[in-house]
Amino acid sequence: MLTRTYFDARTIRCDNGETAALLYYLTGEIFGGAVGYGAEVIMHRGRERQSAAVRNVTDSPVRMAAILDRLSRNCVTPCVFPEVLEEELNRIAL
Repeated sequence: MLTRTYFDARTIRCDNGETAALLYYLTGEIFGGAVGYGAEVIMHRGRERQSAAVRNVTDSPVRMAAILDRLSRNCVTPCVFPEVLEEELNRIAL
């Protein structure tokens, strides 16, 4: 069962002058008896809705929350979310 917990929200101004709302969620899912944590970002711009999610990134909700905090402070959008998350994980591993 996948759980999704609200983490943060940001508002950005797009190149065309419209504003968009970014919603960030911490996700959790049981994999073989252990919980894997991930993240989801949803962007609402007018009637348009985009989302991206990455599951089972870490077994630590604290680590995932720290990563989500950094991503939300930098207003990461769904279109670049998986790549930025991967870069963030590589940065932490160094």
